[in-house]
Amino acid sequence: MNNIIQKLKRQGYSHPIFTSFVFIILGINLFAHRPIQIINAVSLKPDINYSLHLNSIRYFLEPIVGFPLFYLRSGDPVEEYIVLWIWIFFCVGVYFIYSYGIKFYEKWLLSIPAILGLAYFILVWMIFWPLPSNTIVNESKSKILFNTHAHSYFSHDGLITPAEQMNWHKNNGFDAFFLTEHNHNLKTLDLVQQQRNGQLTQNPHVMAGIEYSGSNHMVLLGLTDSLITFGKKDSVVIPEVHRQGGVVGVAHWFDGQKMSINYYINLGVNGYEIVNKNQLAYPKSIHHDIIDACENNKMFLLGGADYHGYGPTCGTWNVLDISDWQDLSHGEKTESIMNGLKDGKTQVIYYSDRNIISFENIWLSPLLNIMNYFKGLNIFQIISWIGWGVLFISLGIKINKRFILQWVPLITGSIIIIKGRILLEKSISVVQQNDVLVEFGDLFTVIGCGFILSGIIVWGLLKKFPSIIPD
Repeated sequence: MNNIIQKLKRQGYSHPIFTSFVFIILGINLFAHRPIQIINAVSLKPDINYSLHLNSIRYFLEPIVGFPLFYLRSGDPVEEYIVLWIWIFFCVGVYFIYSYGIKFYEKWLLSIPAILGLAYFILVWMIFWPLPSNTIVNESKSKILFNTHAHSYFSHDGLITPAEQMNWHKNNGFDAFFLTEHNHNLKTLDLVQQQRNGQLTQNPHVMAGIEYSGSNHMVLLGLTDSLITFGKKDSVVIPEVHRQGGVVGVAHWFDGQKMSINYYINLGVNGYEIVNKNQLAYPKSIHHDIIDACENNKMFLLGGADYHGYGPTCGTWNVLDISDWQDLSHGEKTESIMNGLKDGKTQVIYYSDRNIISFENIWLSPLLNIMNYFKGLNIFQIISWIGWGVLFISLGIKINKRFILQWVPLITGSIIIIKGRILLEKSISVVQQNDVLVEFGDLFTVIGCGFILSGIIVWGLLKKFPSIIPD
């Protein structure tokens, strides 16, 4: 035993950076551990009816996929991700100063294409590849989970097909969902009819809705007839939804607050979202104002996943108690959910892996996100981090700076171009309804070409001036 301890000490002294990293993450996790929980959005307390599952692939790949998945659940993931990579760029600069002294700037400037290429590639990877995310486990025997806010590529800003939407909802524990395309529902009604006729899988259950762009965005749920809401006034759309037996929920009102809560209550809406994507209604006073207004007027509360196809993670679910769910017909399932909404019996739960904070200084977000990420890991995820580090050291893997600066822009640029062409191909069948697939497809193509060109330039400079970074 003493020999083993002495050997570990020698290894620790030989690799001070890794040793310090291990002590830091163990310290954060041990003394400031904050387990990931499913929280009731009204009481703001953990809901014991739900737990979380991580599969073996996730444990094995934790150092590779864990932090990207954590960033996908951020309140403002894009802005926080950009700030993270600005931090990384300056850390690379500090490393070059330490390694090369006054001549660091040459290496630092040459690192820009590789850093940008890697940042953009990881962003694309986070959004479009099926990373093994945490999945909710419904421990209740009588409660079902459903979503009231989702878009396929039949919306102008949706990235995925209706079939892919169904698969995402199934993977995230939903029993049912409303597909709420922007301002129209004809394609959704066709999808509902196909499922009713047995042409599609019955799980998850699909219902028809619309996200209406009125004075505020609203989800129109339980529609039975075709409806186009482009350019129509609130006072026209809301009565039509009620005529069809549907209900109206005000979507993410807290993000903009164009009209007062009472304005929409007087218009006849039936409820409000208090969670949208990864965001609880903010500030806290607004959160309580919405809850009080809905409780006083016998209106429902909603959690809108508002899923457009960006990544595998889910931040919120709606809950209803329907004990005989599996025995119901297609029509009865829809009716039971609609009755629960009309009676205001919904509960809202959300995924919580960090304290609810809005960054007063966004430039501190990388440090706080790193701390929050390691706070929430379990012992197996910590072991995965340490194990990968030990493997890296044991194999004697060394970073070839020249290889990274030359090849990363070329490889990432090529992959981004391929993804851009895939998106353009996907856009062909929905060119009349969708804008974002063509926009992303063209953007990825241009950016990918830019990375390849910059990689070629770096290659040429290092070949002409090999002393900048020797082989």
